[in-house]
Amino acid sequence: MLIHTLIQYLESHRRLVVPQLGTFIVKEPGRSVVFSELLKRDDGVLRGLLRAEGMGELEAAGEIDRFVFEIRHAVEHGSEYRLEGFGVMKPGPNATIAFVYEPQPASESPAQEPAAGKRQPLQPEKVAEAVKTAFTEPRVSTSAKMNPDPSVRGLRYGKPPKNTDAYRYVDRVPRRRADRFIWIAVIAALLAVAAIAFGLWRDAREKQAENEYIELPQAAELPSAASQPEQLE
Repeated sequence: MLIHTLIQYLESHRRLVVPQLGTFIVKEPGRSVVFSELLKRDDGVLRGLLRAEGMGELEAAGEIDRFVFEIRHAVEHGSEYRLEGFGVMKPGPNATIAFVYEPQPASESPAQEPAAGKRQPLQPEKVAEAVKTAFTEPRVSTSAKMNPDPSVRGLRYGKPPKNTDAYRYVDRVPRRRADRFIWIAVIAALLAVAAIAFGLWRDAREKQAENEYIELPQAAELPSAASQPEQLE
């Protein structure tokens, strides 16, 4: 079903993105279609087309995931994956995916196809609605992509997302090493101020004691000087 949707959409449009796989680009309508792995970000168009054909959100996402998984699995094992009536996906240089455009010959009439393989053509109104919905519906957040619905989780491929729960702090902000140095500097400054204050206080006490020591002999000499004239008379 997805291949049929892909073929019909590219008959009247220039490109179609298959999420996490790449983009099919029409260079010459009916003659040349190329594939690029550089553009693989989900723009929602393919999912919207499948939904326009009657699929639900999860069913459409699962259909796309299965399609991508089957292609990658075949290419990674050196096999080809044939898109009936459209072309072949096969291993390319440097572990890439190559595409060879092989459209269905015009001599083959639709009457020769099995009845089970016949599908209703895409209606322009549904295609326009699907494209409009793809660009107006809200984007799926990163957290939703990392934790997909259980019904489609088994279809994901590639490396699992890294989990950083072990590095998260709970109930408090982690202390920085700079705070420790700040506290040490503050304590050192307080100790220095206390030492200076103690030195000034000790100097003042010594000076006061020295002044008191000097004043005592002078006070003792005054009575003796006053008694000497009386003894001479």
